[in-house]
Amino acid sequence: MVHPTVNLSHLIFLPILLFFLTMTKVRADNNNQSIKMDEIVIMPGRFSIVDRIRSNLTLSKKEIENFPLIDNDIMRSVQIFPGVISNDFSARFNVRGGEKDEILVRLDGMELYEPFHLQDYGGALSVIDLGLLDRADLLMGGFPAKYGGKMSGVFDIISKDGNRDKITGNLGIDLINAHALLEGPLSKQGSWILSIRRGYFDLLLPMIFSLLEEYEKEYKPEYADLYSKVGYDLTDKDKLSLNVLYSWDKNLVDSHLGEEDLNSRYRNGMLWLKWRHFLNQKVWSDLFFFNGLSDRNRQEGFGTQRALDIRDLNYFGFKWEVFTKASHKHLVQLGLDWRQSGGRYDYFNQLGVNQAKPIEVKIEKTGSDLNAYLQDEWRVHSRTAINFGVRFLRQSYRSDEVRKYELSPRIALAFKPTKDIVLRGAWGHYHQPINLIAMPVEDQHTEIGRAELATHFVFGAEYLGLENSYFLLEAYYKRLDNLTGRMHVYGRQPVILTNPDSGEASGLELLMRHQISDRLNCNLGYGLSVAKEKIGDKEFFRSFDQRHSMGLNFNYHLSLKSNLNVGWRFHSGQPATPLENSLIILPSGTAVCERSIGEYNSERLPVYHSLDVRLTRSVNHRKWDMSWYFQIINLYSRKNIDARVLKTVKNEETGAITGCEVVDEPLLPIVPTLGFNIRF
Repeated sequence: MVHPTVNLSHLIFLPILLFFLTMTKVRADNNNQSIKMDEIVIMPGRFSIVDRIRSNLTLSKKEIENFPLIDNDIMRSVQIFPGVISNDFSARFNVRGGEKDEILVRLDGMELYEPFHLQDYGGALSVIDLGLLDRADLLMGGFPAKYGGKMSGVFDIISKDGNRDKITGNLGIDLINAHALLEGPLSKQGSWILSIRRGYFDLLLPMIFSLLEEYEKEYKPEYADLYSKVGYDLTDKDKLSLNVLYSWDKNLVDSHLGEEDLNSRYRNGMLWLKWRHFLNQKVWSDLFFFNGLSDRNRQEGFGTQRALDIRDLNYFGFKWEVFTKASHKHLVQLGLDWRQSGGRYDYFNQLGVNQAKPIEVKIEKTGSDLNAYLQDEWRVHSRTAINFGVRFLRQSYRSDEVRKYELSPRIALAFKPTKDIVLRGAWGHYHQPINLIAMPVEDQHTEIGRAELATHFVFGAEYLGLENSYFLLEAYYKRLDNLTGRMHVYGRQPVILTNPDSGEASGLELLMRHQISDRLNCNLGYGLSVAKEKIGDKEFFRSFDQRHSMGLNFNYHLSLKSNLNVGWRFHSGQPATPLENSLIILPSGTAVCERSIGEYNSERLPVYHSLDVRLTRSVNHRKWDMSWYFQIINLYSRKNIDARVLKTVKNEETGAITGCEVVDEPLLPIVPTLGFNIRF
């Protein structure tokens, strides 16, 4: 077993979207104070959520709280942006033709690994409570050199600091979980915040499945998470913060007949210390020390083992960033990140009864990663600004046959020809390496090779010339090389397919926002996109290619204390690979269904659409406030399809398998939800 770190589980008891594009000022996160550089923000493809009154181009946390979202999940809030693809079951999302694992998720400057609960169900919920949010930025293309390790996008979350004046709290309960958030002062120079959530999805899931189909199974998914942040000002120039994030999942599926039995456990956590030091008003630095773990133990089949996935992963290291406002025209940033990682994998999967040999991988590795970047944001003059930089990556544990490092140059430009129009463009290389805590052993990868590569081309135009309205048009093209392949999932049954060699994605996105009256505003997003990949000489649509997508949202303030939000979502059906089946009689005389697949992604599922409604109301008292909401997801109960899966046909009297059939596995039916929060 690999042990390069201290076990984080021993440390957890320490004191513990915006729908619309915003091009924010260049800033340092010093207690949320902005470092203003100029009026032109360079970066295209950026959306923001903030914990304060919104500007014309931002979406506030208060507005997010009014959206009809499952569990008020901050990760699910990004589904309102064009270019983002998600489904009902998962908080994970795709950005502009990229895979779900191509999104960098950061919390207070630190990268999070697999920040999702219920991973056996696609990662249904994120581990970050919306109540912790101060700010979140979604970057969908052309992002600068300071962000590395992923090819498609960045979701950068900044948590709020604790209350420095008094102890306050927030208690809430809804259909999925219960949560508690407490915060307060730490002497006169600091603050603390503690958030705890416990889900009872194990009670909800059987009811949902009973509406979809008659399942003779027992489901017991459980999860919980904890987040704590302590901040303290040593001096006016030195500020410390200690963060702890820990999540835990356990899942049991007992089919009683042994067909889809599953027993799993997941743990994920990190502790990090941040020291911010101000040399003067123009130079400051952030120094991080971190230690993390992530492990899983997943077994399919209780009597006869069909699949086993055990991963024991851990890491530690440091990160150092320096920011210098060299002049009123330059903000220079440089950073260095080093980490030591270790991973132990024990993987086994017997995909079918006709498969001659199962996939079996046992491997243990340790090694280090070194990342560095340098970038300069340069205000050329009042109408033009440029951001250019380069990122360096080196992995010590790569195969001897390949180069151990990559360079990623990037550049972005903003030009303001008139006071109402801003033009933006970006180009860059974005490398995504396989690292020791994310090896795709299910695809029989045991050696680390070159990083995957995406080359971004982005161009956009923003128009603010009309009163109470905002328009954005943005086009992109991405070229993908050295793709390593992924696990493709059909329903709950994994199938390993041939790895793609390369791919491309292109699209056009339109955002419009209009304030119809003091009480009513309307938001519209539309995306036209194509995502393809090559396997050998053949070209196919990627599994998440959705040609047309649209989101329409109306928000109406019924009164100062009541709000009504109505949203409609639509997208084209995603590509699907036809499933074929046959009934096989084993030597023992037992009949089983054997699945095979047709031509890759040669079909498409039906179009998706859903109407979602939410009513929110608040009640204020002298010492405490209460808010409640009632929402309905999929109001007209559209039968949207998640996948096509193989189902056995059985004799009702004997239970013996008599045949096989392919059926549509639906997404969520109509789902009403009631929840409330008490703040004191």
